[in-house]
Amino acid sequence: MKRILLINPVTSAFSMLLFPPLALAVQAGAIPETYEVSIIDENIAPISFDADLVGITANTYSIRRAYEISQAFRDKGIPVVLGGNHPSILPNEAAAYADSVVIGDGEKVWPELLKDFEKGELKKFYRPERYYFDLKLLPRRDLFSKHYRFNSLETVRGCPFDCDFCSVTRFHGALCRSKALETVEQELEKLQGKALFLVDDNFIGPGSPAKHDAQEILTLFRRYNIRWMGQASIDIADNPDLLRMARDSGCIFLFIGFESLNPEVLRSLNKRLNYQRGVSFYKEVIRRIHEHGISVMGSFIIGNDFDSSDSIRMLKDFVIESQIDIPNITHLTPYPGTRVYEKLKAERRLFDEQFWLQKPFPLFTFRPTRMTLAELEDATLDLVDSFSGLYASTRSFFNTLKHTRSIRTASYSVATSNLSSRIMKQQLQSCHIFQTETVSP
Repeated sequence: MKRILLINPVTSAFSMLLFPPLALAVQAGAIPETYEVSIIDENIAPISFDADLVGITANTYSIRRAYEISQAFRDKGIPVVLGGNHPSILPNEAAAYADSVVIGDGEKVWPELLKDFEKGELKKFYRPERYYFDLKLLPRRDLFSKHYRFNSLETVRGCPFDCDFCSVTRFHGALCRSKALETVEQELEKLQGKALFLVDDNFIGPGSPAKHDAQEILTLFRRYNIRWMGQASIDIADNPDLLRMARDSGCIFLFIGFESLNPEVLRSLNKRLNYQRGVSFYKEVIRRIHEHGISVMGSFIIGNDFDSSDSIRMLKDFVIESQIDIPNITHLTPYPGTRVYEKLKAERRLFDEQFWLQKPFPLFTFRPTRMTLAELEDATLDLVDSFSGLYASTRSFFNTLKHTRSIRTASYSVATSNLSSRIMKQQLQSCHIFQTETVSP
């Protein structure tokens, strides 16, 4: 029996063993039983070279490490297949580092790929049916390590929104595909009583059909005693019945992409729903979610062309006043496949057009028009410091406890917020800010 090794490259020193790489379990479930399959997550285990064929999944953040791993196996004469978001968006780049590249959803490609592998005739590219989603495929969770803090589950693939900073639509298309309800139930039977993170890009999409699907899923969660976290857009606040069902089904927190307090930023990033509803709606969104005993992880992007030290200070005040439980702050990164990347590349403003090959992964990839990188660094540190430390953590703990009436949720929210701050500080320490400032675009 030939051995297939599926690898998730190391991503962060602060991975904390949170979630298993569900994408690899999905691929493992699509491989015929005539092969011996194993999964290695480099975040928690060293890589073994005991394999006849290797598959590596990678996003832009992990792609440099994926290329290193691929080269190590190929040096030993072991063929490597690369897949995932980044190789699908830049297949020609990835092809220079692998024997084959799978472009798009990979579940359907394995029969053809393995037939070619057995003949020693792997093709350079495999393009499965676009946006393929096997509604009945069960992930091989039995191949996961037992060290993760949470399990993961996918019920919907894709996102109906098309934000300029996000590559999800480029990879999955501007549509949502729901997994068959009976398949979800089969997975929940094995996961009952566990804590889950829903990897769906938008668990509750727009429209009545999406709402109906979400209601059915939430009913299952309640039946199987699930505690869960997931992502939703701000219009979830318009659905009190769904919020009630989410609470009753074990929802711990919802990740909401607010992104910015500046309407011009929202418009420039094509964050249409937020722009149309207006930033004045944000506090109401938070209040309504809190009313249902659910904590809020609010995501904000800083470092865009409209940002200044004053606008970042305003964001700090907003987060404190609105009592967001878990602030998630990221810098605007122009990932390949996004319109933000194409715009900055056309304007010749990127410090490095293949910045993902740098080590470490750079925090600053371009300079915003209204701030120097030194000013952005100072403002970022001030912002994340306001969310960490004894006073801020105590304040956040009791605010979340008031909203959720759960000591466990309040404790988790504080721990996650502090972890997010530590990650940002680590990234700031590892980047060479003044050296980057001098690089010519």
